[in-house]
Parts: sequence; structure tokens; C-alpha cells
Amino acid sequence: MKKSIAFVSAALVSVLSCQRDDAGIENVGVPGGSGGSSGSSIGATGGATGGAGGSVGSGGGSGDAAVAADASEPAPGGAAGSSDAGSGGSAGTGGSGTGGSTALTASQVRAWAEAYKAAHPGNGGKDWDVNAKTPAQIAADPAAQQLLSVCGADQRPVIPILAWEYGGSDHQWTNPAAAALVYCVYIPVKPSTAHWRYDAAMDRVTADVYVRFPEQNPCKDRPGKDQVMACLGHPSNIEILVDTASLDDGARAGLSVGSASTQLQLVEPGGMTIPLYLGL
Repeated sequence: MKKSIAFVSAALVSVLSCQRDDAGIENVGVPGGSGGSSGSSIGATGGATGGAGGSVGSGGGSGDAAVAADASEPAPGGAAGSSDAGSGGSAGTGGSGTGGSTALTASQVRAWAEAYKAAHPGNGGKDWDVNAKTPAQIAADPAAQQLLSVCGADQRPVIPILAWEYGGSDHQWTNPAAAALVYCVYIPVKPSTAHWRYDAAMDRVTADVYVRFPEQNPCKDRPGKDQVMACLGHPSNIEILVDTASLDDGARAGLSVGSASTQLQLVEPGGMTIPLYLGL
């Protein structure tokens, strides 16, 4: 499996345990930043979308999850916060006055994704894969920035109607209608955090994944890992999440994880983290 999805610059987006309660996880809200990351990442949903942290270029937060108004939007908070912004906001607000007060909804994100797909039909359809964009392409594409803001700092949104798998015979996500709307995947960082780490001795990446709008997840009532695995649309689609967890083989974080095995861990809506999938 080729792990060479193009990366996004740090200026734009800033474990194998069985059961653990993550104190940084809220039942509602958009994730805060992870330890040591820059608050300027576009990964934190900003003023326009009303999530955690600030707007693009000014987001971040203390790593506490800002609480959104829509209870269908759970996600983990980060570890230590950045120096660019204050703590996450209280209910209905963004972090430190920089976020908006309107909760991002699944219907909004679906509309954004469908519009982006329709507007980017080139390259056999690969042009709609925002996670394959170069930093320069993203900097010149506000719509891509908007989509990337759906998940928090040091994360990428895998949106099945836009996602592609690369390596061998490149193909888009199979049967996206059967999957959740958005999966948020933590991406390489250095040093490691509670949500993403690399064990060099084992050559293994451990990365958290969560469903961005769990109430819209067709497998929301399934137990454990089946909340994801039973609704992928096709078993091979899990490789897209695996590849995203090692985005650009870790190069932007000063790592080389192209040959690493990958342990994905699912953060459930209630905050529990469980093993999801081991890709060798």
C-alpha cells in the first residue's frame, strides 16, 4: 500500500490500548489542538464554521474542546494547547472569542463536499481529494480550506464522497453512501501526543480516528469498532484511513513512517478509545 498522500503545510493544519477514558474528550464540540502544535492550523474550525479555536490562520486553543451547539458533533480535545490562543470556549462559543457561535452541521459539510466534487472533475476525479492537495494548492483554494477545517488541529477529514486510495490501481472510496459522512484522522506530529504517536522500535504508528457527526453514522448503534468497520462501504476503504494516519509518510513532521504498521484507534462518542484496525 502506497502511503504518499500529498501533505498540507503546518501553517495550514497544525494509543495500542484497549480501553481508556480520554479527559480531553467532550460529548460535543470540535477537537482542540494537540500538544505543541501551532494555533494557526486550519484544522481547528474557525469563525465561519463555529468550531473550536479561531478562524483559519488564527485558530488553535488550549486544547480543551470547544463546545458546539449541536450534540451530534462529538470529538476529542487535544493535549497541551498552543500559544496563539486562549482556552476553548464555553458552550456555544469558539475558543477565546475567535471562533463563531454557530455549530457546524452535517448538512453544511455534505453541501460543501458535493459542491467541491462538482467543481473539481479533473484528473479523473482525483482533483476533488482535498487531502491530496499540495500546500500551494490549498493556500489558493478557500473551498479546500473550508473542508479541511471540518476536523481539528493535527487531523485530516476523510470524506468518503471525496476520498481516494493511491497505490496499485488508484480508486475512489468504494460505495461512500454506505459510510459515515466524515472520519477525522490524526496525522503525524513530533513529538508524539495522546492522539498520534510513532514507536520507532516497533516501527508502528498509533493514531486516533473518530466519526465527526456520529448521529449521522449509519452504524451508530453498532458496538465497538463496528461503528466504523461495519459501515465502510467496502473493506478496502479502511486503507484510506490508514494512509491518512501516515500522511506524506510523516515527512512534514520530520518523520519517516512509510513502512510502519498502523494501529488505528476509534474514539467513541462517549470518549472511550478502543482498537479499531491494525494495518501491517
